[in-house]
Amino acid sequence: MAVQVKRRSVTALLTDGDYELLEAFAAEQGIEDVSAALPALLYEVVRLHDQLWDMQFSQGREKMDAMARKALEGHN
Repeated sequence: MAVQVKRRSVTALLTDGDYELLEAFAAEQGIEDVSAALPALLYEVVRLHDQLWDMQFSQGREKMDAMARKALEGHN
């Protein structure tokens, strides 16, 4: 895939496989125009990334709290 990004404009040359994936995503999301699926896909990637970070932070809360306490002790 080749991508060119300009202010408020994106041009992408997709492989057949990439285009098929974008079409499948568009269909899954109920988006008729495949070109409109790209911004939706970007938002979905960011949402999932944020969700993953939130999950990782919630699982490691005890470690984060211990690190914060240690940092505060060294600062006082």
